[in-house]
Amino acid sequence: MLALGALVPELVAQGQVWRVLSSMFLHAGFAHLALNMISLYFLGSFIEEAFGRGRFLALYLLSGIAGGLAYLYFGAFDGAAVGASGAIFGLLGGVLGYSLGRGTFSWQNPIIRQLLILLALNLYIGFSIPNISNTAHLGGLAGGVVFGWLVAPTVYSRKRLRSLSPVAVLLGAELVLLALWFLYVV
Repeated sequence: MLALGALVPELVAQGQVWRVLSSMFLHAGFAHLALNMISLYFLGSFIEEAFGRGRFLALYLLSGIAGGLAYLYFGAFDGAAVGASGAIFGLLGGVLGYSLGRGTFSWQNPIIRQLLILLALNLYIGFSIPNISNTAHLGGLAGGVVFGWLVAPTVYSRKRLRSLSPVAVLLGAELVLLALWFLYVV
């Protein structure tokens, strides 16, 4: 995993920044891969339909990067992290952020209620089983909430520039966070 691109803050500090992205495409075994792909299939198909392919891809990648950044800041400096779950938590966060931005966030909304229960169960599992990076999960969730909130007013817009602005804002914020991490670490 290390040679393939696992996220190790120590190696990122040495200039291997690509690990922030590559780590979300690696998994620590078949069970890890299967659980993430099942989650991605069910949650991802719903979100791709609601947000469209381009926004779905942006949400997935930006949430995965946000999860990687959270691991850089709060994970073990010499520890390794792999997996798509930060990005998948970001998908969930995207729906929650979208509903906040549209003013439809409510326990009475059955989709929101189910997603909050799913979130609580997954966080419980993450805190109960060793070697699961809840920092990446929470970072991905936060990135997804921000993306969903920013994208809410643009979902029905046909103006390309307006629909790209949430991507630019979140990517810019992530680059600033990465630069600040380098300033602090190096």
